[in-house]
Amino acid sequence: MTLWRHTGWRPATSGRRGQTAMLGLVLLLGIVAVSSVGILVVASETTTELQQQSETDRIEGAFVELSQQMAEASTKSDVSKAMDLAAGERGAVVKKDSGWIKIESAELEEPLNLSIGTIEYVGDDGTRIAYQAGGVWRETGNETRTVAAPPIHYSSQSETFTFPVVTVSGAESLGSGDVTISHNRTGTFTNATVVQDDSIEIAIKSEYYRGWQQYFERQTGESSIRSVDHDRQLLTVRLGHLDIEEAFENGIVISEGADIHHNANVEGEVVSGTLPQLDRVIDDMVENFNTSAYDVGTLDGTDGTLTNGTYFTDGLELQASLPVDVGDGNVTVVVDGDVNVNGHQLHVVNADGTDHAMKVYATGDLIVDGGNVCVDPCGGAVDAERLQVYGTSTMQVTIGPGGTIFEGIIYAPSDDGFDTQNEVAPNHCADEQVCIISNVRFDGAVVASSVNVQSSSVSFAHDPNLVNVRPDLEPEGYTLPPQLTYLNVAHHEVNVENV
Repeated sequence: MTLWRHTGWRPATSGRRGQTAMLGLVLLLGIVAVSSVGILVVASETTTELQQQSETDRIEGAFVELSQQMAEASTKSDVSKAMDLAAGERGAVVKKDSGWIKIESAELEEPLNLSIGTIEYVGDDGTRIAYQAGGVWRETGNETRTVAAPPIHYSSQSETFTFPVVTVSGAESLGSGDVTISHNRTGTFTNATVVQDDSIEIAIKSEYYRGWQQYFERQTGESSIRSVDHDRQLLTVRLGHLDIEEAFENGIVISEGADIHHNANVEGEVVSGTLPQLDRVIDDMVENFNTSAYDVGTLDGTDGTLTNGTYFTDGLELQASLPVDVGDGNVTVVVDGDVNVNGHQLHVVNADGTDHAMKVYATGDLIVDGGNVCVDPCGGAVDAERLQVYGTSTMQVTIGPGGTIFEGIIYAPSDDGFDTQNEVAPNHCADEQVCIISNVRFDGAVVASSVNVQSSSVSFAHDPNLVNVRPDLEPEGYTLPPQLTYLNVAHHEVNVENV
C-alpha cells in the first residue's frame, strides 16, 4: 500500500506578491511626496503673489496720500509737509521732465508748455504705480487704471477750465520711510486767462497716456478725445466751445455723451464740444411774438400751406400733414410749447433752387413718434439745410419708432448738462436729451447735450451739404449773450526728499 503524506501547499507566486505590495507602498509614498512638494510649490507661489499684491496695494495707498500732500504743498509756499512713504524694498524712482502738457487755442498768443515729472514704483511682477501731475496711475502690461484723478476741472456751465499742474523736483530716488514735501515755485499764465468763443486743445505726452485717456473719457466723454498716438505715447483732447462755423460739420455734436447701439448704421463723426445755448433768444422771441405775430393755432391741415412769413403758436400739434412752402422766402415758426408731429408729415416744398428754409424755434419738446419731418421728395435726395429746428437747453427729443424719416437739423445744446428723465421717451431713454428709437432714417445733424441711438434699425447719416452751413442763432433783432472760456492754469514745482 502506498501512503501519501500531505506536506502543505504553497503557491509559486507568493514571493511576487510580497514584492508587489512593497512596490505599491513605495509608489504610494512617492506620490504623496511629489504631491506634497507640488502643494508646497503652489503654496509658495500663492504666498509670493499675495505678498506682492499686499505690497502693491500698500504702495498704491501711499501714492494716493502722496498726491494729496503734493496738492496741499503746491499752494503753500511757506509750509513743508511730511509723511511716511511706503515705497517697497526697492523704493521709488523720480523721473524729472518725463513728459509734457501743451494747451493751445486760436485765442492764445502762444501755447502753454508745461513739463511734468513722475514718481514711479515698479513691482517684481512688473506692475507700475506712478504719481504724475497730480494723478496716480497703476499700470499692468498694457492696462492702465486711474487710482486718483488729477485735479482737472472743466465746467461748461461756468465756462472755466482749471488745471493746476504739479511737477516733481528734488532727489532722484525715494526710499521707504519719512519724506518731506515742500513748495519750490509756481508759474502762472496771466496773459492766457480768457478764451472767447473758442475751444482749447490739450496734448499730453506721457508713458501713462492710457490713464490720461481713461480719465478724460470718463469725465468729458469719449468724443472729447481727438487722437491717440500709441507709438509716441501722445494723447490729444479738445474741450470748450466749437467755432460756430463747425456746428454742422459733423453728424452729432454733444457736450455730455453718446450711447449708440453697436449695430446702428451711424455715418458721420461724433464729436464733443459746446455751442451757445438759445434759451434767452427763444424766450425773447416768444415774448415779442406772443402779441404781435400771427397765431397759427392748432394746425389740422385744412388751414392750407404755410408760406413766407413768421408765425407764433403756443403748441404745434399736427392733426394732418402740413406742407411748408419756402419758394418765396423763409418760413419761421415760434412755438411756446411742444412740436408734436403726431404720426403725420411736416414737409418742406418748393425748396429746389432757393436758399430758403423752414426754421422752428421752440421752448418745449420735439416729438416725432412716427410720421415724417422732411424736405420733398421725402426719402429722396436730401437737403437738410431746408428744415431747421432750434430748441432751448431743456428741449427733449424723441424720434421713432414706426418707419420715421427725419431730414433736417436739430440744434438744442445744453451746456449745463442734461440729467433729468427724458419724459417724451420714458420707456426707451433715461437721461439722454435726444432719443432715436428704432426704424428711423435720419439725414442731417444734431447738436445737443447727449444722444441715444437705440437700435440696429436706425440709419443715421450726416448730410455733407451742411459742412458750410452756419446755424441761424441770432435772428434779426436778437443777440446772444457772450460766451467765454476762462483758463485757470498754474505750473507748480514741488520738492520731495527723504528725511
